[in-house]
Amino acid sequence: MGLTVRQALEIGKLQEAVVVAGCQGLDNQIFFVNIMEVPEVTKWMKGGELLVSAGFAFKNNLDLRKRLIYDLAKKKVAAFGIKPGQYFSKVPKDMIKYADDVGLPLLQLPTDVPYMEFMLPIFEILINDQLCQLKRHEQIHNCMLEALLSGGGFLSICQALYNLLGKPIYMLDQAGNIINCVLGVKSKQCFSSEELTEAWHQLQNSLLLCNSNRVNRMTLTLNEKNQDIQLVPIQIDNHVAGYLLVQETGKSLDEQDLLAIEYAGTISTLEFTKEKAVYETERKVRGELLEDLISGNFSVEETVIRRASYLNFNLNAKLAVFIINLDHFENYVIYQANHRENHIQEIKNQTFENTHHAFLSHPGGVMMHIKSNSIIGLIGMDGDINEKKLREKFQEICSKIKKRFPKINISVSMGKFYKGVRNVKKSYEEAEISLRVNRYMNGGDKVVSFQELGPYRFLYELKGSESMEAFYGEILGKLKQYDIQNNAILINTLSSYFKNDCSLKHTAEEMFIHKNSVIYRIRKVEEITGLKLSNPEDRFNLQLCVKLQYLLD
Repeated sequence: MGLTVRQALEIGKLQEAVVVAGCQGLDNQIFFVNIMEVPEVTKWMKGGELLVSAGFAFKNNLDLRKRLIYDLAKKKVAAFGIKPGQYFSKVPKDMIKYADDVGLPLLQLPTDVPYMEFMLPIFEILINDQLCQLKRHEQIHNCMLEALLSGGGFLSICQALYNLLGKPIYMLDQAGNIINCVLGVKSKQCFSSEELTEAWHQLQNSLLLCNSNRVNRMTLTLNEKNQDIQLVPIQIDNHVAGYLLVQETGKSLDEQDLLAIEYAGTISTLEFTKEKAVYETERKVRGELLEDLISGNFSVEETVIRRASYLNFNLNAKLAVFIINLDHFENYVIYQANHRENHIQEIKNQTFENTHHAFLSHPGGVMMHIKSNSIIGLIGMDGDINEKKLREKFQEICSKIKKRFPKINISVSMGKFYKGVRNVKKSYEEAEISLRVNRYMNGGDKVVSFQELGPYRFLYELKGSESMEAFYGEILGKLKQYDIQNNAILINTLSSYFKNDCSLKHTAEEMFIHKNSVIYRIRKVEEITGLKLSNPEDRFNLQLCVKLQYLLD
């Protein structure tokens, strides 16, 4: 950091100098002091100099005086001091006019004071300032290096940066969730998790313009108050993995503080890279184990229990499977995402990351992996966790994703909690059925559990039985065959008809067809099945088989 011209005029013999022009430039920074006694001095100027002269080089040359002032201003020289005496009795009026025009501070120096008495005090201050900067730089380097080598991860980095700046520090994942933070004693001024979520929504467009791995200053509006922040996007392999955020409370940050933030961002990149490698390996191993559990693809229970224990997951607890499904995602990909693979992966990864973050502190542990357009998870019941709290957590996850991607619909289904690894497959099947029934009953976009399925719960107990499949074949077998052979949707029409309380009008509206088309299809159903919808017994059998198809398909 330099010394301003205004500050320099309060030091030693420069207090006797008079500012004769260019007062608007008194806050220019001085980084060096130099003497001019040759005409072409400007070619050696780098900016930030306090240049002093007796005027020998330009004493009789009006054109040179004008060009000199304009060139010095162009080179961003901090100020120009002229010492009257042998060549001038006072600063020439033409130079005063030019200096005022360009805003270059023009000083009339005391006549009887040697140059060194102006220069030495300023040099001392500048050198001391540079020494302080070097010491501060060394302190930042050592503090951050210690944080990196301590093995304390993001918390150590946040703590080290807080010790240097005294400001609230947050380490965020790519979705804006807090990974770690150090807030200090004035925590009331700090962002809450809810405020950060709201802020992240505000920042979505600005984040696209941020320079990765560099400090970006931004302003948030929270509760009708502006709050300045410094944000460093942490980029790995052309992908933003997270963010380092510093909340500017109290005193403004200087250049050295910004350097410390940037340094911390670099250290954070290494930490994110390390965590990414560990996380992706663990995610792959967990995904393989979960796939074996939900498919029942294991012979010895002790083997999978031991595999899970290596991942710090307890398979001896009560376990349930949940499915987070991106509803009608194929249509979204075609009509909204325009088949952009990076956008499609971003949605899936954001959904996975939000779910992962939501269950980070869950004592029973969570195991997840992405399968097609769904995230399948296995959750352990521990402590005071219950279905109500799980539902609230899933609704929170859905809300975050929908805020980030408003045109996405998300359904969540849950199987029941069971003890024993063999029952994980059963819970998964319950979650799948809950998802199908939810799609049929509500069109999706809802959190539903197997416990809420009503008659589907006991119908599920009959799944796989010969009598159920025989009954379904007798009632809907021919209809299903007709649909396949003729590329028709009579079963779907029948399903919509029952769902809309046998209303022809509402069925037509839901299926976007004419009412007469519904009448034709219902008659076709009666013709193929030999059953009459006006007959209560026939209607019940058809309705029951429509429900059974979600268990059999």
